[in-house]
Amino acid sequence: MAAMALPGAAHAQVAGEGASTTANAPIIVTARRRDEALQNAPVSVAVATSETIERLNLQDLTDIAQTTAGLTFDNEFGRDSNRPVIRGQANILGESGVATFIDGIYITGAISDYNVDDIERLEVVKGPQSALYGRNTYSGAINIVTRSPSDELGGRLSVDISEDDRYEITGYIEGGIAEGLTAGAQVRYYDFGGEHVNPNTGVTFGQEESLAFSGVIAYEPVGSPIRVRLRGYYSEVDDGQAALFSQDALANNCIFDTGSALYAGGGRYFCGTLESMPVTAEPERHFAAGNPAGTFIDQLNLSSRIEVDLTDDLMLVSLTGYNDRDTIMRTDGDYSPAAFQTAVFTTNGVRLAPPGPFPSPFGFAFSPTAVDFTFENMNDTHDISQELRLFYNGDDVRLLVGGYYFDQSSNSMDIREYPADAAAQVAAGFASALATQQARCSADPFCSAVVPFGPPTALGPLSRDTSETDIRNLAIFGSISYDITDELELSVEGRYASERIRRIATEQNAGGPVLNQVNARETYDSFDPRITLSYQYTPDNLLYAVFATGTKPGGFNGIAAINAGVPSFDQEDATSYEIGSKNVFGNGAFVFNVAAFYNEIDGYQLTQNVQNPNDNTTVSAVTNAGDAEILGIELEFIVRPNPNWTLTANYTWLDPEFTRGFDENEGVLNDVRDNGAVDCSIGDQFPDEPGCTSLFGSIAGNQIPRTSRHTIFADLDYRTDVGSDGWEFFAGANISHRSRAFAQVHNLIDGGETTLVNARIGIRNDNFRVQAYVNNLFNEDSTPLVLRYADANNAFRRNFVGALRRSRHFGVVASLGF
Repeated sequence: MAAMALPGAAHAQVAGEGASTTANAPIIVTARRRDEALQNAPVSVAVATSETIERLNLQDLTDIAQTTAGLTFDNEFGRDSNRPVIRGQANILGESGVATFIDGIYITGAISDYNVDDIERLEVVKGPQSALYGRNTYSGAINIVTRSPSDELGGRLSVDISEDDRYEITGYIEGGIAEGLTAGAQVRYYDFGGEHVNPNTGVTFGQEESLAFSGVIAYEPVGSPIRVRLRGYYSEVDDGQAALFSQDALANNCIFDTGSALYAGGGRYFCGTLESMPVTAEPERHFAAGNPAGTFIDQLNLSSRIEVDLTDDLMLVSLTGYNDRDTIMRTDGDYSPAAFQTAVFTTNGVRLAPPGPFPSPFGFAFSPTAVDFTFENMNDTHDISQELRLFYNGDDVRLLVGGYYFDQSSNSMDIREYPADAAAQVAAGFASALATQQARCSADPFCSAVVPFGPPTALGPLSRDTSETDIRNLAIFGSISYDITDELELSVEGRYASERIRRIATEQNAGGPVLNQVNARETYDSFDPRITLSYQYTPDNLLYAVFATGTKPGGFNGIAAINAGVPSFDQEDATSYEIGSKNVFGNGAFVFNVAAFYNEIDGYQLTQNVQNPNDNTTVSAVTNAGDAEILGIELEFIVRPNPNWTLTANYTWLDPEFTRGFDENEGVLNDVRDNGAVDCSIGDQFPDEPGCTSLFGSIAGNQIPRTSRHTIFADLDYRTDVGSDGWEFFAGANISHRSRAFAQVHNLIDGGETTLVNARIGIRNDNFRVQAYVNNLFNEDSTPLVLRYADANNAFRRNFVGALRRSRHFGVVASLGF
């Protein structure tokens, strides 16, 4: 491919070659745990090489996802909260069904801050990969292969500067230490001043800062049967609060509730597209001095890979990994200017005497409750993994047998500390709520006065709830590939895994005794096969068919959900059928790949509201909401009419919908739709219990949240030699489009359609590069993520929080190599 390799590409140009050079070096991938050319691998895999990342100036994994058919990777809620989605198998909270591997090592936690300059190749392997990759790959896997050091001394320094005080400096150095022994080191410093400003305070949101180091030592002497690769990666993240805005509950425009004192005729939901609006949060009011809002992460990854050639046909591979991640998160959780509000759960008060022809001498009363809608917690997660693989490569048969061990410990704790003026803010919140009630009283001819039931409630004791989770995963796996003929291959893969999860959840206040403790344990066993039949009918044309199953592990909810009677959720199972074709025509002048797939999902894990029967409070919990099916088609094109021009494009169509399932909140909305009140007019979910619980509503036929039916990407690249000293001029532009994605199973609110356009221009040779770019050229302002929420300023009525997208920005990149 001339000058770059985008997802689906068959060939890659060697770095430093001019645009007029014909380059036919195939891209080698390891999607099936063995080396094979991308266009000859009977699996749907998209690849971004280091050349792709450099030439398109892809700055993070979100940028890479925009170029990749079938992949969504967002981090607008913060760099510790991304949840990749492949082929529409999305989740709202909880773990993603997509796992990330770095040099074969399973990585837990978000990777938005990962140094993309450290990537030699990124493979997005689509469809269930549980057979060879293991846990949390039931919809796909992201496989990152890092840069290997050369035996020649070399290095590069790059600087990327753009608007809004964004600076990125990366550098690496590599070289030989002794015969067969090489080493390399990388460093990256990144700082983004943020763009979105609170118009009331002038405070900027979305600031990001990180520092990362990595080093690798490789022992690969010529002719030796042993090869060793050791790698370490350390990063620090210091981010401010993400740029999130809150839409007031009073903006709800549908499903009006006239039967409750809480909603008093207001809408229970918002229907339509959530439009972006300014950030108004004031986190500085919520936290003690010295405890700024934001996300702070220290991460260490260590890995080793040892290969031993036992014979000419037999190789043993050992993969060992250790990961440690410490996180502190502080968030102004109401996303509004207020703090420590007084909640009034009866919007128009409580009448102290029956209405009559004359004003009541006792007036109206209201019950004030002080609210601390703030999140402040810490988490320490560390894990160790060991994998052994034995490869046999015969003339007609290729065999893989392996074993896997994974052990992870994760401990989280509430670390809330009130600011010194918290009591004064509570009093101010009470005065504001009382003034609101008095204004309503003045407008009511039957109200003579407002009488609070009591003074504002004091803030509760500081929570020190803890959660300790231990996960142990043991697995055996294998694959066999047999050449039925020279063109026809049958591959059978399989994995048996047993995952044990233990959770100790403790409810406790600072300095106080244990109030409640839950000790739970579950074991989930699974067997996942993958069968592939491929037909390489010419060296450049491939047909394949795949049957596969995948498993997403079950787990435990937090202590609030446990108290509500929803302690755990079962594993989620996927069954996938796929057919595809990969084709190269005209010696690489035209590449066309197509894949069609159908996925059935049982026990879909989604975050839902559940009610605690003990105190009637509502909490969020992961449940197995129902079943779903996803039908999809992926198309990939590369057109090279001459050595100077390259057009790359891909398109994904999805039909993701629930086939069975019931949701408690859907039932409440249906109840209100019926007659404007929550009165079980459509049925009672628990008719034998006191009170009224609206009959849960069916979500069958609804679109899976966070999925787009249509995604499109196209890039046009032009390159030409300049002069005779190896200089090259390049220019290009790309467009990506995603149709709307609903925020929840109700399919009522979405973030709108998104179209992003980026452009670039520059010059380069083997050692120098200067590039100017503009991202989001036409200033797309759709809301990338929408979160169903509760309005702390309106008695926790339903409202919605959205993320702000970075607007149009210009930048320049300069790099120097030797």
